[in-house]
Amino acid sequence: MPEKLEIIAKPCNSATCPTIYKDEQGRFFIQGTQLQTADRQDVALGEGEAIVEIDSSLLESLRSL
Repeated sequence: MPEKLEIIAKPCNSATCPTIYKDEQGRFFIQGTQLQTADRQDVALGEGEAIVEIDSSLLESLRSL
């Protein structure tokens, strides 16, 4: 579990906005809407894994870094 997350990209000022974070070890974390996979046959996830939607505005904000 990371001790501190630094905001790398966030396209809005809302607390619930899609966000990319980086921790002190150089790992990246994505905040987004979780895909509901309970009824999907095309997605296999391991324990503790989730698929999140990455808004295109979040990816666009990375270009300015």
